[in-house]
Parts: sequence; C-alpha cells; structure tokens
Amino acid sequence: MKNNNNEKAIILIPSLEPDRKLIAYVNELRKHGLTDVIIVDDGSGEEYQHIFRELNDNGCVVLRHPENYGKGCALKTGFKYIQENYSRPACVVTVDSDGQHAVKDVLQVFEMSKKNPNALSLGVRDFTTAGVPFKSLLGNRVVSLVFALFYGRYLSDTQTGLRAFGIQMTGRMLEVRGERFEYEMKMLIACVNAGITIETTPIQVIYVNSNEGTHFKPVHDSIRIIGTIISDFFRFSVSSLVSAAVDLGIAWFLLDAFRAAFKTEYLRILMATSVARVISICVNYMLNRNFVFQKKTSGTRSLVRYLMLCVVIIILSSTGVYVLKRSFGINEKAGKIICDSLLYLLSYRMQQKWVFEETSQ
Repeated sequence: MKNNNNEKAIILIPSLEPDRKLIAYVNELRKHGLTDVIIVDDGSGEEYQHIFRELNDNGCVVLRHPENYGKGCALKTGFKYIQENYSRPACVVTVDSDGQHAVKDVLQVFEMSKKNPNALSLGVRDFTTAGVPFKSLLGNRVVSLVFALFYGRYLSDTQTGLRAFGIQMTGRMLEVRGERFEYEMKMLIACVNAGITIETTPIQVIYVNSNEGTHFKPVHDSIRIIGTIISDFFRFSVSSLVSAAVDLGIAWFLLDAFRAAFKTEYLRILMATSVARVISICVNYMLNRNFVFQKKTSGTRSLVRYLMLCVVIIILSSTGVYVLKRSFGINEKAGKIICDSLLYLLSYRMQQKWVFEETSQ
C-alpha cells in the first residue's frame, strides 16, 4: 500500500536481540507523531520474537532476517522496503535500537532533513561530556581524524546511527557497499565523493546501563572502520605505484634517448615527460575508474577531466624538474621523483573530488 503523506518521517530501526526497552522507545516515538516505524530483526532468534510480535501488533512494520547479516544489511533491507512501499516526499530517519537517541533529537534531525532532503543529516554526539566510556571516546576520535585526513572533512561523530535523508536517496544508499558496522562509514565516504552535503546537529549522549545494549565493539569495530577508510586510499596507492613505475621507467629512458633529438634542455625534459605520461595515462585511468573509485559516472566526462588534470600535472612536473635543476643543481631524474611525489596528493584529491565525482541525485 502506497503512502502519500507530505513531510513524513519514516523511522528505520535495525535491531539485534532487543529487550522491552525497544517497545517503550517505539511507543514514545509514536506519541510524538512518529508513527511510521520500520523494525528490521537482524536474526535475533526465536527467544526475541515475542518482542517483535508486540511491535508488529503496535503498528510497526517488522522485517526479519533468518540470521544475523549485519547492521549494513539490515539498513539496506529497510531502504529497499521503503523504496518499494512509500512515495515522495518523505524523509528516512535511521535510529539505533539501544535507546541512545532521545526522541527530541530524532525530531531535530528529521526537521533538519525536511529543510534539505538532498543532504545527509547527522545527529552528532558530544563525546567530551562526562560519563562517556573512554573506549568510545578514543575510537570515535581516531576514526574522525583518519576520515578527515583521507577525505578532507572532519566529522566529530562518524559512527552516529541517527541519520536522515530524503526518500529519493534510498537508491543511492542501496548502492553503497558494506554489510556490517563499516557500512555507515562507507555511506559517509560515498556522500563525500559524490559531493552530497553532510549536515550535522548536536545531540545528547545517552548510555543506558553503561551502554551494555550495544553490539558495537569500540576497539575491534573501530579498527575495521579505519581499515575501510585506508583500503580505499590503498587501492589508489597501488594504482599510482603501477602507473608511476611505467611513467618513471619510460621517462628516464627517454631523457637519455632524446638528447640527440632535442638540443633545448627544457624541450627535451618536456617531451620525455609528456610521452611517458601519455603511455601511463591509459593504465592509470582504467585502474582509477574501475578499481579505485569504482564510479558509474559518464566515461566521456571523467576521461576529459582526467586528461585536463594530466596536462596540468605534466606542466607542473616538467617545470618543477627544470627549476630544481637550474636553481638547485638537482639531477633531473631525482627532480622528477621529488616533483611527482609532491603532486601525488594533489592528483588524488582532484580525482576524488572532481574527475570521478558523481553528480548527486
């Protein structure tokens, strides 16, 4: 049955082995007008089914996994159901089932998402307040810093489960890879890479019974999440190393081979650099498009942008090698290593943010 109400909040709660506090929490949501509640039972087992039956009897939609597939899978199951059973306009609000999100904060994030449904709205916790477990504080701080280092955006709470976005974005969220806790990090990465606005609003920190109800393991899962961030950059590094080996090998050979053909030193350096880069472009472009960024963007658009970036990098590299040799007496081969190393991060950020950027939908 299709739902056509305007400005509707669809509350999505992935749940694993809940207690009766979830029932009380859902009742509180409903008292505040948040009546569209979808619960995904992520393989909790038969001993928990009486709780899900009561939630279903209270008007919630309950979806069930036969076994534990992970939080990412549970969220995707909910997104798919919403995509198939609700029509626009509406906002999807994901909420954790362990009681950490106050209803007033859920309403606050929903109101923010209504104003900008094409953005990803986050409710971020203040971990500097008293009573926050040290492992949770440390895990969140480390992950936030690593995320900022590799993606250029500092988010004080990358692991918040309180998120909201317009229903039209469910298709994009379904395309994000990931099955467990790392899925939420990949959602942030996908939004940053696609140029989707990420908005934040502060929410209170609630730990019920010292956070015993959570299935998140601060140290183990934070390491997995950091691994997710680094793995994306690692693929870029592998692609760059392969391309650099091709580029440097050919350039070094041509720097000597072109001595007889070009009497002007700068022209010889420019031609050697250009030929080497042209040969390595095909390898690097294909690796970055299909292996690193894995984008479904227009091949023509990304190729044109990539070639434009390559021209800029070639000019900067050639000029840098020439200046280093003329001004500092640095060998041109060593100079190329220095220049290309300095241009490496520039190239990565430009490819991440511009060349392979997806047009947000």
